[in-house]
Amino acid sequence: MLDFFKKIFRKRKPPAKSAQASQSTRVSSSEQGNRPTRVKSATRTERWTGWWKRFTESVKARERPRFPRVVWGDRFSPRQRIGIIAAAAGTVLGIWLGIHYYQPPPPMHGLSIAANPADGGSVSASVGGVISPLQGNYRDGSPVTMTATPSEGYQFDSWSGDASGTSPKVTITMDGDKNITANFDTISYTLSTSVNPTGGGTINAESGSYQPGSTIDLVATASPGYEFRGWSGDVYGTSPEVTVTMDSDKSITASFSIVRYTLEVSASPPEGGTVSTGGVYPPGSPVDLVATPAPGYEFLGWSGDVSGTNLEVSLTMDSSKSVTANFETIAQRIEYTMPAGAISGSVISFSNVLNRGDIVEGFVELTGEYKTRDRTFRWNFEILNPEGRPVDTFRGHWVSKTRHDFSFDVLYNGSYKIKVDHNSLYDLYLVIEIVPKGWKSSKP
Repeated sequence: MLDFFKKIFRKRKPPAKSAQASQSTRVSSSEQGNRPTRVKSATRTERWTGWWKRFTESVKARERPRFPRVVWGDRFSPRQRIGIIAAAAGTVLGIWLGIHYYQPPPPMHGLSIAANPADGGSVSASVGGVISPLQGNYRDGSPVTMTATPSEGYQFDSWSGDASGTSPKVTITMDGDKNITANFDTISYTLSTSVNPTGGGTINAESGSYQPGSTIDLVATASPGYEFRGWSGDVYGTSPEVTVTMDSDKSITASFSIVRYTLEVSASPPEGGTVSTGGVYPPGSPVDLVATPAPGYEFLGWSGDVSGTNLEVSLTMDSSKSVTANFETIAQRIEYTMPAGAISGSVISFSNVLNRGDIVEGFVELTGEYKTRDRTFRWNFEILNPEGRPVDTFRGHWVSKTRHDFSFDVLYNGSYKIKVDHNSLYDLYLVIEIVPKGWKSSKP
């Protein structure tokens, strides 16, 4: 290249005269004739050397330049030579830069996108915001954004193949061939049911997926020892049965509570005795009841949610209960209104069969309204043995002495009799309380 520019800018020397050239290049024939001739026999080596010299000179004589020689100084001006040089330099530089910076085109990758099921929705692809085909080739490293749009009645589920995730919009990098599927599902709503506390009861419908608009009848059933309290979450109320329409995801809880049963106890009559305290008990609790008669009373038996005549009884609290302990006085109480006895007197008697060794005790009382025109205020009481002899006798004044207490031991087996009479002009009220029981009136 340097030689090329030297040749361009080198000044051409004027040609020498032909005479001088002839003198310098030729030798006169006289000089050649004056040279002595030496005749010598050539050896083989000399002959070969001379042949090779003549051959190379003949080859050099036949060489010709490939391009015609350009005489720059004669044909082009300095300005033209500069333009030629600049054009040549630009061409060389362009070729060098093209060779140095040439890069082969990037590889291409195929992209295939599909929807599953085909009618479940559509998918769009874009590169830099420009919509791209779902089946096409993309340069290596290109970012492709895919968007899944579900059809009516469907919802996007996930990506599969060379993409993953559950977001309906995803971006992939084309570093190889890609096969991608957008998966869709039919829309369904989830029902979540639970009970509180655990073990307190059950709900007839379990958690699961349901089609939009589905109606579900929920029934809450309490476990033994629990009772239903109400619904919470996406339904409410205290009825154990409720209907739910699946227009969205639902979360429903049935609340239960431990049952407490109440035991109510009482005595009849109230003064007849007492019963061990009732109260509130958990389900299944065993309770022992004890009846205690008051003095002068005896226990007759239980009524209500238990029965029997034992003073002690056990029951299990599987529900609320009401129990009554029944008592009665030990003595037989006789109440009778004795009519006026002005003429023949008013008389009443009672009889009972007694056994030897029995103890008879009690009291008799006769009362009435005091009136001054009454002629007598006396009354009589007596108890007769089986032989008719009096065992106990009392003569009283029903105004001043209305009560008589008695007590004796039975010495003979047989029928004993109580007799009471008065001659008042007015009715009087008779009360007898006596042990043992079993005395029968002589009047109906």
